[in-house]
Amino acid sequence: MQISFFIAQRYLKKQGKTTLIYRLSKLSCYSMGLGTAILIVVLATMNGMEKLLATLFYTYMPTLKIESKIGKTFIADKQLKEKIIDLAGVTAIVEVLEVTALIQLQHQQALVTIKGVSPNFIASDFYKNCTRMDGVNFLAEGQPQAIAGIGLSQFLQWSTAKKTSKNKVAVFYPKAGFYHLHNPYKRLTLELGGFFSIAKKIDSRYMIMPIHFVEDLTDGLHKRTYWEVVIPNMADLESTQTSIQKLLPNSYKVINREEQNETRRRAIFIERLAVCFIFALVLLLASLHIFFMLCMLILHKQKDIRILIALGATPNQIGRVFFYNGLLVALKGILYGLVIGSTIAFLQQKFGIVTFTMGHTKVSYPIEMHGLDGLYTVIVTVLFSLLATLWPVKRAMQLARKSLGN
Repeated sequence: MQISFFIAQRYLKKQGKTTLIYRLSKLSCYSMGLGTAILIVVLATMNGMEKLLATLFYTYMPTLKIESKIGKTFIADKQLKEKIIDLAGVTAIVEVLEVTALIQLQHQQALVTIKGVSPNFIASDFYKNCTRMDGVNFLAEGQPQAIAGIGLSQFLQWSTAKKTSKNKVAVFYPKAGFYHLHNPYKRLTLELGGFFSIAKKIDSRYMIMPIHFVEDLTDGLHKRTYWEVVIPNMADLESTQTSIQKLLPNSYKVINREEQNETRRRAIFIERLAVCFIFALVLLLASLHIFFMLCMLILHKQKDIRILIALGATPNQIGRVFFYNGLLVALKGILYGLVIGSTIAFLQQKFGIVTFTMGHTKVSYPIEMHGLDGLYTVIVTVLFSLLATLWPVKRAMQLARKSLGN
């Protein structure tokens, strides 16, 4: 093996005048390096885009959410709640009861989603991620208040400038049963206490109210849509989720943000898979340079093959010479590609060289490197390089056996 490797190294070096074989080996090396660098940058860009999408679409979702597997609501269990809060890494549980109701302000109406929250709402991820939150004083002089999304308030032309009856909003919710035909809706009123803004999708159709008000509106005492588990350390997310799931009965489940967005996560995964497949084909085409380089090298070195056979080399050793030659070219190109791709990704991540416009501000193009992406790239490029050497190596061994027979 040492002799075959030594000869393969010698074939890579420039000897005398620049030959076609030397140029082909350089072209093969550079093409593999370029393909590797492109794949590294593309995967890092995909990682950055996933992170950006998470900040855009997941901000209004709790990090961990406990909900019922059966039905939309469940009855709050104080003992279970205390057990979960006692777990290491859990700081609070915010209770939420969400319903869809009709609201009316003066002569304007809208169908909205009402988010009833417990008094410790300020500990929630929703509150922390809001870009605007006028206040969370849900009780003013003993009367419940609502906080409306900024888009919803603009649609209905609400104002909190003056404490007048115009700030009074009527909330209508269907009564349960068939015996309310003449008066099918329950009607409660409360004042608008402020506005919030977190995401356009939520701002245009959500209102936040005290949970006891929503219980009274829906006649759903102690009913909850979900519990939001507040954890300060995201590094312990997986272990905390597992610990909570062990405490929960079979009718409950705890899900993280990615699991709450299963459809979007699957779409991103399919897109990432498609991009990786396309650029893997680019690497496959780049590996063809190694194939043609080895074919030309074998034709050029037929005299050397006969000399090596005469000196006692076996066909397997001859095959290893060209196998190592192709592998060395590929590894050299992969090394160049990893260095170039990682450098480009690092510079973009550190200095934000490439930017795009979001709204009225310029944002650096998101990019984030993962170690597994580099491993995936190396595995794919080495595999394609090995495939590219199979036929040339087999051909070299056939020529060696032919020379041995003669």
